[in-house]
Amino acid sequence: MIKEFIDQLEKKEDLDFHSMQSAIEFIMTGEVDDLSIEKFLLALNEKGISEKEITAAAIVMKDKSLTFNIGNGDHIDTCGTGGSGLNTFNCSTASSFVAAAGGALVAKHGNKAVSSKSGSADLLIAAGADITHDREKIETIFDRVGFVFLFAPLHHQSMKYVMPARQKIGKKTLFNLLGPHTNPCGAKKQILGVYDKDLVKSFAAVAKNLSMEHVLIVHGFDGLDEITITNKTYVAELKDNSINEYEISPKDFGLNFGQLSEIIAQSSDDSLQLIREAFSGEKSAVQDMIALNSGAALYLANVVHSIADGVELSFELMNNGMAADKLASYVRVSNS
Repeated sequence: MIKEFIDQLEKKEDLDFHSMQSAIEFIMTGEVDDLSIEKFLLALNEKGISEKEITAAAIVMKDKSLTFNIGNGDHIDTCGTGGSGLNTFNCSTASSFVAAAGGALVAKHGNKAVSSKSGSADLLIAAGADITHDREKIETIFDRVGFVFLFAPLHHQSMKYVMPARQKIGKKTLFNLLGPHTNPCGAKKQILGVYDKDLVKSFAAVAKNLSMEHVLIVHGFDGLDEITITNKTYVAELKDNSINEYEISPKDFGLNFGQLSEIIAQSSDDSLQLIREAFSGEKSAVQDMIALNSGAALYLANVVHSIADGVELSFELMNNGMAADKLASYVRVSNS
């Protein structure tokens, strides 16, 4: 059956919703050999992946994952695609702690590095956290800290069937696009960075298809999958079931443009050092960029009424030590 789908993709024809669901169902239950998975993913890449195909695949992946409810359902996620290849510090993880320090409830979905020097999991391990939480511990950590990290491999065990093909391909495929849409705790609000401007609109449409409540899809004009400090950022905002597109600039928030060289991290330890400096109140392009992204997260969490108010609060939370305390609290509780 998978051969028919591959043949269709090789003719540059989109799969309809049900065909895509069937294909991913076969793949994620171990019914397809590695070579065929590789051909399927490469054919998808070559054709270009449609919004309908991403939606169908995300629904199957969510269905296969270990899911559970936490809190009152008002939590947010800051998981993006990664894949910019620019080796910046772990901004989305840092901004999660600032947002949590401000009262946002955060269920941060993430993984180890794929295309960067440091993934969110790598950073947290470098900070001394234990990220191998079982279900009961996840709920305890979330209740006590207001932040929990969801290490993707522990929750998406069906991904083992696609790993050999993904490793052989060695570049971004459909599965790089699915992680941000498959939070195991069912977060309905998210700031979601993408590595390609063309994904902004389609990811907003996918979020709408998946009944998300409030999502900011962001892409920096410098290529970053974050709200960037070095340039303008293109945003698609899904709210009240409608999508609004706009651009924002650091200048809109009274900040100067930074240089890419100021936000590069060569390792997890390097990234952690930059974040600790920002959390200690040291003014820098790193601190400014964290504030932009945590400001957006605080806005999504309804802690503030606008991104601008969130940026202002974020600087306070870094300068008064509350963001650093939140990171230390997570590390301590995760090990207890």
